[in-house]
Amino acid sequence: MRFPPVLSRLYRLIGSPFSKKRAPVLRHVNNLKKFVDYAPSQVPAPQAFERGKMKITWIIPDFVPGAGGHMTIFRLASYLERFGHEVRFLIQNPSVHKTGDHAKERINTHFQPFSGKVELFTGTTPEVTGDALIATDRFTCYPVNAMGGFIRKFYLVQDFEPAFYPSGAEALLTEATYHFDFDCLCAGEWLHERMSRDYGRWSMSWPLAYDAGVYNTGRADVQRSRKRIAVYARFVTPRRAVELAFMALDLLKKRGLDFEVDFFGWDLGELDVAYPYRNHGVLNGGQLADLYREATIGVVFSATNHSLVNKEMMACGLPVIDLDRENVRAIFPDDCMCFAQPTPQGIADAMERLFRDPQEQDRLRAAGMAYVQDFSWEKSARLVEAAIAGRLEHALSQKGG
Repeated sequence: MRFPPVLSRLYRLIGSPFSKKRAPVLRHVNNLKKFVDYAPSQVPAPQAFERGKMKITWIIPDFVPGAGGHMTIFRLASYLERFGHEVRFLIQNPSVHKTGDHAKERINTHFQPFSGKVELFTGTTPEVTGDALIATDRFTCYPVNAMGGFIRKFYLVQDFEPAFYPSGAEALLTEATYHFDFDCLCAGEWLHERMSRDYGRWSMSWPLAYDAGVYNTGRADVQRSRKRIAVYARFVTPRRAVELAFMALDLLKKRGLDFEVDFFGWDLGELDVAYPYRNHGVLNGGQLADLYREATIGVVFSATNHSLVNKEMMACGLPVIDLDRENVRAIFPDDCMCFAQPTPQGIADAMERLFRDPQEQDRLRAAGMAYVQDFSWEKSARLVEAAIAGRLEHALSQKGG
């Protein structure tokens, strides 16, 4: 069939009405294959390394400013660089950055100081070498698993990622990575226990920390409100269970409490609620610290691994409410946090109990500050450094034996 020239050009742009569109299932399959389908690399690994100058390569997903998981990665990498190691980033399937230089500039501007190489890759298995190779999320595990050229491979585990998905292909592909021959560098005891107990991995724990130069009690003249509830409201992250907080606040209002809510972590837009509120959206560190110093109680929920927000709130003297679950109890001592049953009623009960008891607020404030005082990113980075060096030595000794 012949078409007029105008229609022919249109069909070239949008497709012929008689052509077949690719089925949605195949589009999803092809998208997954971009992340998991890598040919094995046969690049030989080094036979020795310098403990004080390790060559460490991280594989990371692409990123935008404000990404919390990336901030932790860049903090650790920046410290490792300061400790004297040679650090490099490879960005898998870049969708934001067009060049490695662009990504490096963004790291330095919005995250942490970094002077090493940043490179991009798509589809093919990177042909690079070094001492330690580190995966940082479920999909970066697949190129790491395919790559040769390194003495030992690691997985920086910041959360239990199979829980991010309904039971199905993505959850199964994610859980499969815990069976790869990687050593796990885990953000906290709960993940460490899961990796070692449930998956038989060599595993260690390093604590999530906070920046004490930003998160602290501040000036003595700052007045703390008696009726402000600060709620971490990043609802686009399902594991933060923000909907439970909203239902609990509705119950709290029906009980006659006089309170105001400071929502932060995401722009919620205009809300139809029965209590006064402020929609702060995404705040920077200094703005968050000011909020934590002024609020009465802080609410942040962790349905999987705990959030950095808990410790940052505590460092500013803010009493914290989180969910009474194993993943939270494994990290925080009984006396430094208010634990709420994970139901609207249970959360409202915890809020009301703490809101009405200034003495309990003072007790939790002191206990929380005492708990976090010894944490620092430098200490956490030193733990990661020692774990990497120890496992490199072990791997070489096994080869030599």
